[in-house]
Amino acid sequence: MKMMLVSVAALLLVTGCGNAEQPAAGKDSAVVAPVSSATSTEKEDTSMIKEHKSGKWSPGLTDDEKKTLFAIVEDTLQWCVNGSSEKFLFDKYVITDKMKVKTATFVTLKIGGMLRGCIGSLQPVDSMFESVHDNAINAALRDPRFRPVSTKELKKLEIHISLLSPIIPVASVEEFNIGEHGIIIEKGMYRAVYLPEVAIEQGWTKEQTLASLSEKAGMSSDAWKSGAKFRVFSSVGLSK
Repeated sequence: MKMMLVSVAALLLVTGCGNAEQPAAGKDSAVVAPVSSATSTEKEDTSMIKEHKSGKWSPGLTDDEKKTLFAIVEDTLQWCVNGSSEKFLFDKYVITDKMKVKTATFVTLKIGGMLRGCIGSLQPVDSMFESVHDNAINAALRDPRFRPVSTKELKKLEIHISLLSPIIPVASVEEFNIGEHGIIIEKGMYRAVYLPEVAIEQGWTKEQTLASLSEKAGMSSDAWKSGAKFRVFSSVGLSK
C-alpha cells in the first residue's frame, strides 16, 4: 500500500470542495466534487462512466480506462474502510500507459448529495492510477472535516474522480471563467483553491466565487480585489 502520510495541515492544503462547512483557514491554507456502490472488480461492471470536461483539456481516456480508475477507487474504499491487513495489489487491473502518467487528482465522496470527504492534490505527484488510490484512502479516512467513513456507509457513497490539467497563471480574474476553470488565489501567505465544478454547484457568480475563495483562505471577502495572484486549471470529472 502506498498510503500518503500527511498531517492535518497538509490535508487542508489539498482539500477543495465547496458545499460543506469547512474549518477556518489560516496561513498557508488552501481550501481547494454520482451513485456508485463499492463493489469488487470480480463482478463485471458494464455501466458507463460519465465524463464532464470543464474546459478543452482531457487526458483522453477510453471507456475501459475510466472503468478501471473507478474500479480502483471502489476497491480501495472497500479495502481501507474495512481495515484490511493485506497489501492492496494492482495486479488484477489493466494499467495502461495513459494511467501511468503523473496526474493531479481529487477523489470526492458524497452521501445523498452531501459532501462526505474530498482530498486531492494540485500538482502531479504520482501516476494517475496510484493518485486516485491514495486520494480515495484520504477522502474516506483523513479528511479533517469529517469522521472516517464507516463500513455501513460504503454502499451509500457517491464517488466523483477529478483529473486536473496543468496549472497556469493568469494576469487578472478577467481570465477566470466560471465552470471552465478551477482557481487558486494567493496573497502573501494565504492561499485557497476551488475545483471548476464548485461555483456551478453553488450557483455562484464570479464575484461570489472569489469572495468565498478569499474567506476560505482566511481573508476578508473582498481581499481578492487587490494584491492577489491567481492561477487557473481545467478538470475532467468522472462519475457514474
